[in-house]
Amino acid sequence: MSTPVERIRQFVSANTFFGSLPEARLDSLLRHGHVRKFEKGQAIYKRDDQGDSLMVILSGRVKISNVTADAREVVLNFLGPGDVNGEIAILDGRARTANAVALEDTEAFVVYRRDLLPVLSASPEAMLEVIQGLCEKLRAASAIIEHNALEMQGRAANGLLRLAQQHGKATKDGIRIDLQLTQRDLGSYLGLSRENVSRQLGRLKDRELIGIDGPHIVILDEAGLRAVADGPDA
Repeated sequence: MSTPVERIRQFVSANTFFGSLPEARLDSLLRHGHVRKFEKGQAIYKRDDQGDSLMVILSGRVKISNVTADAREVVLNFLGPGDVNGEIAILDGRARTANAVALEDTEAFVVYRRDLLPVLSASPEAMLEVIQGLCEKLRAASAIIEHNALEMQGRAANGLLRLAQQHGKATKDGIRIDLQLTQRDLGSYLGLSRENVSRQLGRLKDRELIGIDGPHIVILDEAGLRAVADGPDA
């Protein structure tokens, strides 16, 4: 039977840039890192907190968001098992740029900048993976800005497709988005009010493009949903 440290090693090696590290350096990080547990609804960190660590989500879900000047929450991302968060803090050591909250009971492997940065500096392949991950997040953020300028149905369709790409699981019925989201959280991600989220989901469901399975959304017709996302002039 594997020990907790061995299970963490297998997980981070298989799912993150840690897999590109030489064994001795990986072992060193595992010795210096630690597992943190967060209860559902607990703040993991807040914007402007000192950015001194990186975490790998081992289990659970995390919401990354900001609050606008008019007190409106904007959800930037949802993270699940295998996702990495805190790359910016590791690279520049400056304050956090967003808020992170546990959407459900969550475990994360945390490693501090002082321990990780020297390892990355000596491991170009792993550093490149970190940079590539940041590039993917930047592209995703650009897509959110672009999509949120669309009319409401296109906005909803694009947002669901983004969630399916990151959190989707294939089932016999379609692509199940493996997130339990309130309509408020989903609205903050799509740039829609809770009422408009309900309205747009209902319209997509009536067109048999999506289904609702308890707290989960299932994409029944990906091509049809993508046609809605592309708009009438696509």
